[in-house]
Amino acid sequence: SRRCPTRFFWPDSREELRDLVGKAAAADQRRLVVLGGDGTLLDVVNQLQGPDIELGLVPAGDANDVAAALALPRDPLAAAELLLNWNTRRIDLVRVRTADGQERLYVGVGGAGLDAEAAKLAAGEFRWLPGIWRYLAGALVALGRGKQFQARLEFEEQSWHGNVLLVAVANAPAYGGGIRIAPEARPDDGWLDIAVAEELNWRQVLRALPSLALAGDTRRLNLRRFRARRVRIDTPFPVPFHGDGEMLGATPLDAEVIPGALRVVASTMGP
Repeated sequence: SRRCPTRFFWPDSREELRDLVGKAAAADQRRLVVLGGDGTLLDVVNQLQGPDIELGLVPAGDANDVAAALALPRDPLAAAELLLNWNTRRIDLVRVRTADGQERLYVGVGGAGLDAEAAKLAAGEFRWLPGIWRYLAGALVALGRGKQFQARLEFEEQSWHGNVLLVAVANAPAYGGGIRIAPEARPDDGWLDIAVAEELNWRQVLRALPSLALAGDTRRLNLRRFRARRVRIDTPFPVPFHGDGEMLGATPLDAEVIPGALRVVASTMGP
């Protein structure tokens, strides 16, 4: 059997995690393994330097939607077995420049409006709920609080504007523990899949709730969809935006796909 010198770290905070990843990258460590969920992966990706670093992921978070997009086993031990062969492939990342001029990366799905408010609630007061229910509870509360806002989306060769409740910018099919906001999205195709909810009332939500909860199916929400390599989202007032469930900033913002930016250990890509 092959042997590989390995160092293990168990950081006590997100700040310590970022510091450890930054030091490992600066020390020319070529292979890193992350034990955690989508938020942990986001922190790691934003600290990596250079295109030659390879990343393994053992899903151990609440949602693990990025791991699902990579077709990694749900069982952490089974996912860890993939690391023994270390077969890698390149996936895309999304780079976002928010209203404050800061740039951040994320791997899976980001969104503005009700989307971001639901993610914030899911990570806060509803964190005690399991899986997809955490996000659905946040979305229902956010819907009760939320208001539509004017949004203008500018792509490479077209634009669109209207009243919306949410705008999702996806590099993977699902978020929130399995809500398939962009079923056709793939993290290795060089495209962003954008979903817009123009109107969303309680009647629509209640009709959609069973399929959302059981299968993450968003078809009853009648979302408007676009595909682009980059998108600018303009709003008349700042609207919060999240990436992989973490607050990244506010609109107006620019998002673009970075094709093949990260090499990861993965099984066959999921749908």
